[in-house]
Amino acid sequence: MKIMIKYIPNVITITRIIMTFLFIYTIERQFIYGQKLNIYLTILFLAICLSDFVDGKIARKTNSTSIIGAKLDVFADLLYIILSYIALINIKILPLWFLGFVCFKFIEFIITSNFIKRNSNFSDKPFVFDKIGKIVSAIFLIIPGIVCIYKCSGISNINLIFNCFIYIIFIAGLYSSYLRIKSCFTVVYINNKKYIDK
Repeated sequence: MKIMIKYIPNVITITRIIMTFLFIYTIERQFIYGQKLNIYLTILFLAICLSDFVDGKIARKTNSTSIIGAKLDVFADLLYIILSYIALINIKILPLWFLGFVCFKFIEFIITSNFIKRNSNFSDKPFVFDKIGKIVSAIFLIIPGIVCIYKCSGISNINLIFNCFIYIIFIAGLYSSYLRIKSCFTVVYINNKKYIDK
């Protein structure tokens, strides 16, 4: 029984990957073919968000966290974000530059995590997170669902508000990048100071 419990978080994460493909399919059906699938879009979006929240909680609660599980979780999030952004860009709902920014943030996250891990005592965790970066990545995750829900609702004059929101996230993401790069320089400074003091 304990062995089965250990795999539950990863099964939830894999389920999120499957739901991602269903979400993309439903976006296509809703916005390209005009089928009324508002409820399915909303349910899939909420299920994806819930699974992202629950898999890590269960892993920590059952003491079944692993590097593979953490990497699978980040992969599932990235797959969902990239595929849903591409789908929403194709139907002219999201701007292409924002997908480029998301890709930049992901690459910067991997590079700075590896750098900080190698040069400090974060060796037990596969990634190094910062508070603002966590908020920005959570917003990256919810943007596709929010966009779909507002497009399905038919509310007019919301584009300006949404564009302002995207630019605020862009600025917050740049600030997060600044903090992460600053952390890298701090780690180098501390290591050099230790070396000089010896």
